Amino acid sequence: MGYRGILFDLDGTLLNTLADIGFYINRTLSRYGYLPFPMDKVNTVVGWGLKMALYKILPENVRGDDAYLSKMTEELIADYNSNPVIKTVPYPGIIDLLDELARRNVVLGIFSNKSHPVTLQVVDKTMGLSRFAAVLGSDAGFPRKPEPDGANEVIRRMGLPKSEILYIGDTIMDHETAQNAGLDDITVTWGFRSRKQLEEQGISHFVESVDEILKYF
Repeated sequence: MGYRGILFDLDGTLLNTLADIGFYINRTLSRYGYLPFPMDKVNTVVGWGLKMALYKILPENVRGDDAYLSKMTEELIADYNSNPVIKTVPYPGIIDLLDELARRNVVLGIFSNKSHPVTLQVVDKTMGLSRFAAVLGSDAGFPRKPEPDGANEVIRRMGLPKSEILYIGDTIMDHETAQNAGLDDITVTWGFRSRKQLEEQGISHFVESVDEILKYF
């Protein structure tokens, strides 16, 4: 297929971060006197940033208080950023996949909507920064996904033409980012959204297992 590189999303694609995100969300909720949010539903509120996650969780009568919501979000982000890797791990098979891609000389990059310093920290602790030609977070001078600017900067650092790079993510936001950047993309089904949800949003190219990614290379 002519691909020589992959631009990865991070959360929900390479790493299962739900346990840590849920832990810090519930710690923040507890400080404000709210009941914990069910851990098995955390995937339904993440993907749009932590402020939106809190907005979706909080009672309707406080959602309109932006100052209150912003204060909670600032505390949540500071708490999460202080130690973002407690139970965060690569999805099963990801490390073996990265090793095999390295053997095939595939150039790898990451663009995440996490802050840049936290993105670097999380990637280094879980997979190792040296595996990737470029790793970028959304506050390194670039707007958040689905705007293509950050993805385009990772592509520039990867040193490959867009026609040779495959974007791999787990949400409609990733699909839109790939489209906006002019990249082919596939969507994994082990991430934060179900295949049914993704199909309802118009996504049609999927991989069901980590090993399936290798057929593109």
